[in-house]
Amino acid sequence: MGNGFRIFICVLLMASPAWGAGPADVPGASVQGLLEWLERDSAELSAARHEAAAAQQQAEAAGTLPDPSVRIDWWDISRNNPTLDPRMDGQTMYSVQQPIPGWGKRDAQKRAGEADAAVAREKQRAVTAELRTQVKLAYAQYYQAYHALQLNEELGGFTDTVAQLAQSRYETGLASQQEMVRAQLEQSALQTERYGLQAEFSQSQARINALLNRPAHAELREPAALRPMPLTVVMNETALEQRLHDASPELAGQAALVASAESNADLAHRNLTPDFTVGFGPVQRGSTLSTWNAMLEFTLPLHHDTHHAHQHQADEMLEASRARRQATEVRVLGELRERYAALQAAQQQEALIVQRALPLADLAFRGALAGYRNGRVDFSTLLEAKRQVQKTKLDQLNAQIAQQINLAEIERLIGEDL
Repeated sequence: MGNGFRIFICVLLMASPAWGAGPADVPGASVQGLLEWLERDSAELSAARHEAAAAQQQAEAAGTLPDPSVRIDWWDISRNNPTLDPRMDGQTMYSVQQPIPGWGKRDAQKRAGEADAAVAREKQRAVTAELRTQVKLAYAQYYQAYHALQLNEELGGFTDTVAQLAQSRYETGLASQQEMVRAQLEQSALQTERYGLQAEFSQSQARINALLNRPAHAELREPAALRPMPLTVVMNETALEQRLHDASPELAGQAALVASAESNADLAHRNLTPDFTVGFGPVQRGSTLSTWNAMLEFTLPLHHDTHHAHQHQADEMLEASRARRQATEVRVLGELRERYAALQAAQQQEALIVQRALPLADLAFRGALAGYRNGRVDFSTLLEAKRQVQKTKLDQLNAQIAQQINLAEIERLIGEDL
């Protein structure tokens, strides 16, 4: 094999994608990658799309004329030589009959079909918003568990180092046995805490994979970063309430249900008008089409009690849908304000931690560490100072996750990303 051929093979292998799943094929580094995977592979989202498409097809068929029918009548059939051959005996009438709904019924049926299609579309938007929110929440929990584990490992490494130092100090008579035992107990406590965090981490991985229609134990990349918070001009309460009224799939779905109920009520009231059937066709005698017949048939809506009951039922359903729309609007608006207030509180909490609590905790730890090295501070004081630093970092992490959770819930209510 020549050197030129070997070089060609090497270049080809370097340029070709690797067999198996590479890092680019594994989601998890960012929530955006998870959302793209969701749009592509979610079975639940696919089902909602198909249902919306089916409702749209049904809407296109609503209000059209029913299929016509062909009718054949045999008259004057002989008892002595009965036959259905129109050339042999009697006469045969052929007609094409077309049912025609009464005045305005087709328009009402069309409006009802379009309203039902709108309901299905808004349901699809609501399902999409809900699934996207679940992915955002699952990613936030995934990120939280991952970084909590990192903080646990950081504290564990520190505790291991201090435990070795306590052992050395005990052996030289500079520390008590109680100090050494306390260090070992802290190591055990951190290991127990690590088991719980690892379980939370695995659960969040399984939750994400389930949402993405992947195997429960499928690989996920390490979470790199949380989504940045939207600009202040976007996260204005007045602006959010306006976007809620304009874009909320839940509110739009309730409005579509009201429109559907209005169309059904209109159709119920129009059922007091008759429906028609018209027909036209030739009459055959022997082998000749001798004459033509025309036919008109219509219903007689004489059972007023039944029709009035249907009308009252449709009217009550309309009022129920209007009341439900109003209740939904009050509920989602209240939930939006609640989530907005919680988001602001989490942002203020994180700012306070970053600006004051974390620097003070770090300063206290550095002082305790220096004192421990010089023998002026015991192990319990040093450990408490280090734990306070870790607790403050956890509080900052929890505040960040609270912001992500409330942002995701606000976006679910609005139906779109901010």
